[in-house]
Amino acid sequence: MTDQREQTTSATADPGTAAAAADQAAGGEAGPSAAAAPEAPYGRCKHCRGPLPAPAATGRRREYHRGGEGPGGQDCKEAARRARESAVGALVEQPLQALIAWAEREEAERRAHAGLLAAATDRDQRFAADLARLRDTVLARNCELETAIARAAAEAAEAQAAREAAERRERTAQAEAAGAREDARRAGERADGADERARLAERAATAEQAARIKAEKETQDAVDSGDQARAALAETRRRLLEAEERLAGIRADLERVRGERDDRAARLETAVADLAAAHRTLAEKDTAIGDLTGRLERAENETAAARRQAAEDVRTARDTAADQLRRADAHRRSALDAAERMRGERDQARTDLVAARAAHHAELRVLKQERDAARAAETEQRERAVRAEQAGRAASAAGEPSTGAAPSGQ
Repeated sequence: MTDQREQTTSATADPGTAAAAADQAAGGEAGPSAAAAPEAPYGRCKHCRGPLPAPAATGRRREYHRGGEGPGGQDCKEAARRARESAVGALVEQPLQALIAWAEREEAERRAHAGLLAAATDRDQRFAADLARLRDTVLARNCELETAIARAAAEAAEAQAAREAAERRERTAQAEAAGAREDARRAGERADGADERARLAERAATAEQAARIKAEKETQDAVDSGDQARAALAETRRRLLEAEERLAGIRADLERVRGERDDRAARLETAVADLAAAHRTLAEKDTAIGDLTGRLERAENETAAARRQAAEDVRTARDTAADQLRRADAHRRSALDAAERMRGERDQARTDLVAARAAHHAELRVLKQERDAARAAETEQRERAVRAEQAGRAASAAGEPSTGAAPSGQ
């Protein structure tokens, strides 16, 4: 019976000891995460996992909600203590805390992966923006060069047209100068003819006195014709001078146009050189664009690899979490089975305790009965001894008088 009571006491004491050990192990393993979540800057409650309020200025860091702060106004520390006191809570506490710690680590890793993905996305966007700006710059430079080339070509065409117009004006001036020379030659011939006629008239005046008046008239006419011829010659010379002046102006214009043509040709050559430099720059920019495109493709490949790795990590973490959840479920079922077994053992221990107490009470009653019987027998023995002693005393008292009377009779 004593052994049964000791077994019952040890069985009832084991859940508390196991709960204390589990609480100590859980408290050692499920510490606060190093990186606090933004939605819980002061940590999370170890029981309900809700965000903790701001701590006090002094004292230890809080781990549970106080009374009135938890969900529904509960005291999470007291609720955690009650959960740890039960056998199921003691068995489930350690894997549950491990699962909570793993969830916190997984959340921190997920935030880190999200930060890496955001940084990769920003880098890709910067590369795309740089590439777009470079493409816009190259296109703008190409447009400027094409505009400059078109302007230079138009100026060259204008210079060519001006040169052709100047050449046409030069040819016209030369033709006018040739006409003026021809007019001057004709006027000279007419003047020579007039002089010849005057000489003939003078010779005829000496020969023919009768025809003097007519000769004088003819002479006067010849003189007038000579004067007219001389005036025409002077006019022709004046026109020739004007034509030569116009020709000089046209030649000056031609020289100016040729200078402009040479200037525009030089500008065209400069534009062609700029175009060649632009083509070289464009080739360099194309090479740079190809390099940037390669870098962008490599960055995209790295991003895709990081995303695949992150997805694989998340998948692995999910599988691990599912496995741990299954293990936790198995532990929970084992804990429930152990709790059921412990309840059966507790009920059996209670039954054994009741039976032991009944047997103890029965034995106690038997012992009391035996004690009462022994006490009654002892009382009876004492009474018999007293009666025997009294009888002996009475017998002794009765024998003494008879002994004293006998000597006196002798």
